[in-house]
Amino acid sequence: MVLLTCTLAYLTGIVAGRLAWQAGLIGCDFPAWLWLAFLALLPLTPLLKTLSPPVVDQTMRWPQQAGFVPPGRSPWRTAVWAALALCAMAGLARFAAHPLTPCWTPSDLAYYNLPAARAFDQDAPQVTVTGFVSSYPLVSDGKQRLDVRVDARLEDGVAQPVTGTLRLSTGTRSRFRYGQPVRLRGRLVTPPQFEDFAYADYLARKGVFSLLYGAQLDPLPGPARGNPVTRALYALRTRGERVLNRLLPEPYAGLANGMLLGIEAGIPDDLYDQFNLTGTSHVIVISGSNVALIAAVFAAVGTRLLGRRRAVYPALLGIAAFALLVGGDAAVLRAALMGGLFVHATALGRRSTALVSLALACWIMTLINPLTLWDVGFQLSSAATAGLILFSPAITAAFDRFVSRFRRPAALPVMPSGPVMESPVTGVAASSKVALRSLIQDGLLITIAANITTLPLVIFYFGRLSLVSLLTNLLIAPVQPLIMLWGSAGVLAGAAGLMWPARLLLLAPWLSLVWTVRMVEWTAALPGASLEIAHYGLGGLLMTYGLIFAVAQRRTLMTRAKALGQIDRSWLQSHLVGPATAGLLSVAAVVIWAAALTQPDGLLHVHFLDIGQGDGILIQTPSGRQVLIDGGLSPQTLFSELGAVMPFWDRHLDMVLLTHPDGDHMAAQIDVPARFAVDQALDTSVSQANPDAQPWRDALAAAGATVHIDAAGGWIDLGDGVALWVLWPPPDGFAHEHADNENSLVVKLVYGAFSALLTGDAGLPAEAEWLRRGTPIQATVLKVGHHGSKSGSSPEFIRAVDPALAVIQVGAENSYGHPHAEVLATLDGRMVLRTDQAGRIHVSSDGQTMRVERAR
Repeated sequence: MVLLTCTLAYLTGIVAGRLAWQAGLIGCDFPAWLWLAFLALLPLTPLLKTLSPPVVDQTMRWPQQAGFVPPGRSPWRTAVWAALALCAMAGLARFAAHPLTPCWTPSDLAYYNLPAARAFDQDAPQVTVTGFVSSYPLVSDGKQRLDVRVDARLEDGVAQPVTGTLRLSTGTRSRFRYGQPVRLRGRLVTPPQFEDFAYADYLARKGVFSLLYGAQLDPLPGPARGNPVTRALYALRTRGERVLNRLLPEPYAGLANGMLLGIEAGIPDDLYDQFNLTGTSHVIVISGSNVALIAAVFAAVGTRLLGRRRAVYPALLGIAAFALLVGGDAAVLRAALMGGLFVHATALGRRSTALVSLALACWIMTLINPLTLWDVGFQLSSAATAGLILFSPAITAAFDRFVSRFRRPAALPVMPSGPVMESPVTGVAASSKVALRSLIQDGLLITIAANITTLPLVIFYFGRLSLVSLLTNLLIAPVQPLIMLWGSAGVLAGAAGLMWPARLLLLAPWLSLVWTVRMVEWTAALPGASLEIAHYGLGGLLMTYGLIFAVAQRRTLMTRAKALGQIDRSWLQSHLVGPATAGLLSVAAVVIWAAALTQPDGLLHVHFLDIGQGDGILIQTPSGRQVLIDGGLSPQTLFSELGAVMPFWDRHLDMVLLTHPDGDHMAAQIDVPARFAVDQALDTSVSQANPDAQPWRDALAAAGATVHIDAAGGWIDLGDGVALWVLWPPPDGFAHEHADNENSLVVKLVYGAFSALLTGDAGLPAEAEWLRRGTPIQATVLKVGHHGSKSGSSPEFIRAVDPALAVIQVGAENSYGHPHAEVLATLDGRMVLRTDQAGRIHVSSDGQTMRVERAR
């Protein structure tokens, strides 16, 4: 197991290298070759054995004359520790040689990148480069996505050699293929980091450090370039895609392309979301568990034809054929390697050897590219393979024991007087039972084993736990082998020009796809199909994997504990509950504590949500009532923010308010009634007359929410002494050229001595009218109007409000230039927090004092 621990040390070193790089402890001057030196020293570590003689424990007296040997420290210990240290240092140095943000030189394409903020700047300088298409073209929504490996930059007509890969999107009028030489012109920019997705890091792991906007793409004459093997595989993939698109209706063609060829671009977004919600997205992407399903079916067939020992050969052959069919790119080869390891583990029947092989595979892949360690696909494939190795045998044995309970006991043998003839019906029935059991075992049981170790990663990255995952997998698992095997056969037949055989072969996969989609849609629509889990974090992930490791190694841990005299196994078995009961009790305890910690605490809470360019505010009263004001542009971002601040079990909003029907305030709130139970909504007569707000009203009406019409002078009692005063607009509206903004619903939240003025997008004209009318606008907290635009927040208005805290909800590097320098100058000397800098801003009050927290 030394290789396993060395791999863990190496991976830890890679993580340490990233932390050191971010902290500035290592940088561009770090020797890029140093990791090779550390690895070269590894074979010399056994020599340390001669320098470390055994150390005898002199405190114990051993009867050596009776033949007992005194225990001592192993002479290998120093060598092992030295090897671990070298592996860790090699990992650190390997990251330094291949960081997420390399040190660019004029010979690198990314050296000429513009900042991400200038991606849509029409006046930004453009570059002209040449290279060849280095990826499989993906077509979706009328666009082609291409990666181009660049070899030259044209400056004044002279080609300057550069290296690097860029990504672009172009139209579909001209179709491109892998290896095609091209010339490009456009704005070369650095990939952005989005609020909910580290897009630049994602592309860096693929070796892409530049995006080309406004691309003009022209094919160049000349022979195809690139790897000829990859070119041939992509050509087969293209023919397979055409076969599926021609012979299957949508959405089943797009789904089949994802499952059989790894082309996910054609899967509808809403259907993809349903697969994610039900925890079944693993069947539509090429992953370790997906390839393991292919291997298991081939192994089952091979076992019956060739015997158990030789079944590994058809399984590996099936994996190789599938990997070639889907194009053989890095993700596919990684999944194939993981699937092959599962076959290896099954053939050997030894978990330790298979785990060492898995560790070696992880080492090799991160040695080639250390950034692979942060690739979610790599993590999921590794976790799935580990789950198959650790838990598949136990789950299969448990399933066999469960099935055996329902078998009739064998009758006493009766010796026949003549030759025995097996009934054809009996033989068919027996083989059908075996086939059904194999179908369930190779589908559902493998899925369960893989899900045990992948589920924590899914929760960590996506913040969601599917409560219908097991049910959905149980329903769709039996048909997945039909899709994978018959579908692959149909693709190959069609690619060979045998369209009628391909059509017949694809009948069974089509019916299976219909069943799969219907079951996923049905379970996704069940109440409580998924649970948003906030604050899981790295600590929760490590704790969960610690528990999984303890369960997997419980016998080893128990044996060692007993050997140390710390735990008597018989006492433990007779006094403590079993692992399953302990796990259930642990989960129950976590849920109970989480629910207890999210109960109302008697304070008023105002959350200014970090939703990018837009407004979104959640108010929670001391007794737990919840009011949502606006929501921003993106439903996904809004729901993520709400999941972070609302109790995990709470899917209820007492009231929603819409300040005005601009998209950056209303768009996300349209989807709120579909996700939360909404009791009431507050609208204004001005908004009622605005057709732009009709989608919002329709969504509320469909959900059965009561809509109240209010105007200046009204108020809402939220209980516990908390009230919302409606300050604006007047009943007949406020006439102005920017009617939507200047008629924003403006409310003042009051709780004892604490108050918050929430102004929507109201600007200078509305502010002047409030001052003229003597509207009570003084407040402890001011939500600065219109995201800090210069069209609002006059000095006179700010003096009248006299806020202790001014909050500006604004998107990072937005194209509007919000907040404006004049507004910031007006607010100078006061406490100002911006969501683009501070993240989510949390204000709490007991009615007398105020506490302010920021997410970052």
